[in-house]
Amino acid sequence: MWIGYRSVFGVDWKEANRGPEIAAERTARWLAREGFDAGFEASPGRYRVGGGAVLTQTEAAAPGRFKAVRYRLKEAPRAGVHWYTSLTFVSLSRRADKELREHGYFLIEVSARPADPATTIDDRVRTPDLTGLVLDAVTATDGPARLTTSPQPVTARLVDDLINVLCDPGRRMPAVVAVPGDGDDPRAWRERFTEATRYLHGIASLYLLDDESGHKLNNEFEYHWTTAALRTFHPLVDPASREDGERHPVLKGDRLETEMDAVQAILTHRIRQATAAAPLPEPLAEVGDALFQANEQQRALAAQQRRLARRLQPCGPDGAVAQDASAESEADAAAASEPEPSPFDLLIDSFGDFPNLMITAEEGAMRALGQHKDAATFAAKAREALAALDSYVALRRSGDWDGGGFRMYCEHSRHGGRIYPATQVAAQESDTVRQDPRMAEQRRFRVPKSVSEAGYAEFWAHVKIGSSGQVAPRLHYLDDTSGPTGCVIVGYIGHHLKNTRSS
Repeated sequence: MWIGYRSVFGVDWKEANRGPEIAAERTARWLAREGFDAGFEASPGRYRVGGGAVLTQTEAAAPGRFKAVRYRLKEAPRAGVHWYTSLTFVSLSRRADKELREHGYFLIEVSARPADPATTIDDRVRTPDLTGLVLDAVTATDGPARLTTSPQPVTARLVDDLINVLCDPGRRMPAVVAVPGDGDDPRAWRERFTEATRYLHGIASLYLLDDESGHKLNNEFEYHWTTAALRTFHPLVDPASREDGERHPVLKGDRLETEMDAVQAILTHRIRQATAAAPLPEPLAEVGDALFQANEQQRALAAQQRRLARRLQPCGPDGAVAQDASAESEADAAAASEPEPSPFDLLIDSFGDFPNLMITAEEGAMRALGQHKDAATFAAKAREALAALDSYVALRRSGDWDGGGFRMYCEHSRHGGRIYPATQVAAQESDTVRQDPRMAEQRRFRVPKSVSEAGYAEFWAHVKIGSSGQVAPRLHYLDDTSGPTGCVIVGYIGHHLKNTRSS
């Protein structure tokens, strides 16, 4: 799953109490604005909203920790790509840190998955209007920073407060600060800065200074960064360190007049990459799993009810199920013809929960596994493996784990990350498998050209995700954490591939 946009921001206890209501109302308003049917019920279920799109509402709770609701829109494929937009609201039952002002979180994401891994995704995704609708309804915070849809003015009196925001360790997202040149028209600067940051709503806090506040801010930094410019401050700013200044890139203000498109592209690409890959706030660590489990329970219950309804339908004289076509609406007919989602359909839809992984596995093998009687168990185990791999990559990137590959990572717990049973992880295939051309070919999966010019590589490492009779499904991965992608690539999830024990 490719994540093109991710925004997560907090709200205080008053707005957290109204969070589910706000999520439902803003989702309905956004759907109507996008031309979809906004008449869904605010209760868990799957709703066809027109144009081949399906809206799934899921609710989950962890007693004593949180309650969550998620609206996820899966659009009909365009050019072979499924696009997902989701809004999740989480209300905290208690705060682990009493200093934390955030009693609830909104999480908005746009992601995409091609049906064929070779399909190119157009990454010029726009910021969803859904973000602005939610930001306009709440007082959104990124730790100490306010998130708004327009630049926040900063006078000289407020510069110290801005510096505190920039340096506060609770800030997760970038802050973009604009300082006009001496004598520049403030109104023109505001218009240009607003245009330059129009795609940053929900993923950066925005501050516009005037002449006096700009000079004061410059004087407070050891590294002078001039006026008539805008600067992106990443988290953990150190004003007294010249070396730290290299982390916070500067764009000259004259480019806002002559290269607006380029400035927008640079800012958007740089900041979206940072926020999409950033870890979620700690209170949200379990939310994805809880929503997935609730969605699977919801799917299983709906399938059971449909089977029961078919058994209870009245029969005609010849024993056939009576059909009244006139009483069946077009929407009902479409819903009846739509195949029931399998646990692996839900797993595929949840790949966006793992931003540190590149999942190129083809859907066909997963959907075949989804027909097995133990598909729900297999999908749950696959998700556990993906979560552990994602945690492994995150800790490798942060420097909190350098003790070896994924199996060694799973053999230890001192790092505090999620693990998978090490006995179920194999870092290599046998010599016989690797030297047999037919078996090696089965384990050759897609990778970016930066990993292999051929676009394929052998995925010897694998994880056991279940065993049922003759079925022993596997997840094959390639550890490229030290390579060009800096991540783990998951190339296959499906039935056990042929090996020396196969008939």
